[in-house]
Amino acid sequence: MKIRTLRLLAKEGAANVYKNKLMSAASMVTITTTLFILGLVLLIIVNVITKLEAQKRNLQVRFYLRVEATRLEQEEVAIFIENCRATGVVTAYEYESREQAYENAKKDLKHESLMEGLTPENFAEGYFVTLANPNDSDQFIAKLKLLSGVDTQWITYPKQELERISAIVGVFNYVAVFVLAVLMIISVLLISNTIRLTVFARRKEIEIMKYVGANDWFIRFPFIIEGMIIGLLGALLSFLLTSQAYVWIKNGLTALFSSIKITDLQLMEFDQFAIRILVVNIIFGMTIGVIGSFMSVKKHLDV
Repeated sequence: MKIRTLRLLAKEGAANVYKNKLMSAASMVTITTTLFILGLVLLIIVNVITKLEAQKRNLQVRFYLRVEATRLEQEEVAIFIENCRATGVVTAYEYESREQAYENAKKDLKHESLMEGLTPENFAEGYFVTLANPNDSDQFIAKLKLLSGVDTQWITYPKQELERISAIVGVFNYVAVFVLAVLMIISVLLISNTIRLTVFARRKEIEIMKYVGANDWFIRFPFIIEGMIIGLLGALLSFLLTSQAYVWIKNGLTALFSSIKITDLQLMEFDQFAIRILVVNIIFGMTIGVIGSFMSVKKHLDV
C-alpha cells in the first residue's frame, strides 16, 4: 500500500471519530472507565510492592566479633566490611563498640542486678550491615564465617522475613498481571461491541467497497486508525482522572493515618510513577482500540 494511500486512509479514520461523535464518545467512556479502574489498582499494587521492597532492603545482617578477638582480627573484619561497601555489596553499616554494647545492655535489661560484675570488656564489638541485594545474604554470611575474628554463633539475618516478603511481592505481581489481563479482555469485548454498532451502520458502504475490488486492509485501516485515536484520547482522559483521584485518596489516607498516629503507611507521591502510568495507559488504550476495531470489521468483510 502506497504512502499516499495510507495518508488518505489515516485522514479518513481521524475524520470518522468526529463524524460518529456519539459512538466515539461511548467507546472513549468505556476505555476511560476501564483504564481508570486499572490505574487505581496498579497504583495500589505499586505502593504495596514498593513498601515491601524497601522493607527488604532495610533488613540487616547482624554479627558480633569474638570477645577475645585480637586487634589484627578486628582490623581484618573492618577492612572486609569497607571493601564490601566499596564494591557495592554493602550499602551501609553501623558499628557498635564494646562501650555501646554495654550501655545498650543496661537499657534493655530491666534489673540492674543482672549487670553486676559486668564491664564493657565483657561485651563484643558488633556490626549491623545493610546489603544492596538482600538475596546475597547467604554468600555474604558465608564469607563472614571465614573471618577468624567473627563469632559465627552470633551471626543473624531475618531470612524467614525476607522469604515472606519476597513471596508477598510475587503474589502481588501475579495479581497485577491477572487484573491487567481480565480488564483488557473486558475492554476489548466492550469496545468491539460499541464499534460494531458504528460498523453495522456503515455495512452497506463496506459491502460496496468490497464489490468494487477494495482489499480488506484498505477497508479495515480507517477503522483501526479510528480505534487508535479513541484509545489514545481515552487513555489521556483516564490518566488525568486517575492522577486527581489518587491525590484525593492520598490526602484522605494521610489525614486518617495522622489522626490515628500512624506514620509508616504513607502513600507515595503520584509524580514518582506518573510516567509509567501514562505509558501503560497509552499502550493499553491504543491496543484495546485497535483490537476492538479489528474484531468489529472482520465480520463484515466476509461478503
